[in-house]
Amino acid sequence: MKNASTPIEILGNIVKKYSPDLSFSIFEIGAAPLVDEQESFYKLAEIFPKSKISAFEVDEAVCADLNIKSRSNITYYPTALGSRNGEQVFYETNAPMCCSLYQPNDAFNSKYNNLEVALLKSKSTIKTTTLDTFIQDNSIDTIDFIKIDVQGAELDIFKGGIKAMANTLLVVSEVEFVPLYIDQPLFGDVCQHFTTQGLMFHKFLKLEGRTLKPIVLKNDINAATQHMWSDAVFIKDIAKIDALSSDNILKLSLLAFLYGSADLTFYCFQIYDDREKTTICDDFAKLASRK
Repeated sequence: MKNASTPIEILGNIVKKYSPDLSFSIFEIGAAPLVDEQESFYKLAEIFPKSKISAFEVDEAVCADLNIKSRSNITYYPTALGSRNGEQVFYETNAPMCCSLYQPNDAFNSKYNNLEVALLKSKSTIKTTTLDTFIQDNSIDTIDFIKIDVQGAELDIFKGGIKAMANTLLVVSEVEFVPLYIDQPLFGDVCQHFTTQGLMFHKFLKLEGRTLKPIVLKNDINAATQHMWSDAVFIKDIAKIDALSSDNILKLSLLAFLYGSADLTFYCFQIYDDREKTTICDDFAKLASRK
């Protein structure tokens, strides 16, 4: 086996000393890659080979191609997830990455630079399935982590997955602050939902947006004075981490580290050490001292 070279690989190998059979159940919803790069969490499927990544993309051809290229513990499903089982209108936009179960807000979007990609091109119908139905049909017990980007329909999917997400530890979800799609849920709606489900808002990864036409700032058509969307990180409520199983505490520690929250990683390791009479905090401190 090659020597671990990245911090998450090194930390993963430390964790494997304490829980060698640790595995993750990971869902990536909206998985079509924009470039030939995978999200950082795919590394967990390499470090912990008993893990399973279930990835969703509505384009059947894209899924077929990705399944040919992917590791055996990664499966791409040409399945549209939603709030209910049945057919729904699917709004196709100028750019495939902006297609949604919500109608694009053309009147709003047309006021801003470089949002022509999100303007409505056509409509069709698509069959949707809830998360709860999907995990039942595919005999999946739980979901540890979700990365989701479905252009405004994130909350619909969460509401269709109450049972599926009962033990979810961390979620990275695209959220919007303004209505890029008509009647779409906004960041506050997602926050409120997760508060009732034992998850709490943790941080934004990066704020994105645009400027009003015709002004272009710094010669950058994507410059943002109006913040419009971001990837938001939601974590298991801090007050409830003590109640997690030891393996779930280790999983949360690794997911937190992956998204730049080493303080949460250490917090989890402290709980684990106190419970299991281990010294993983010391191992983590040695890793941190190498930087």
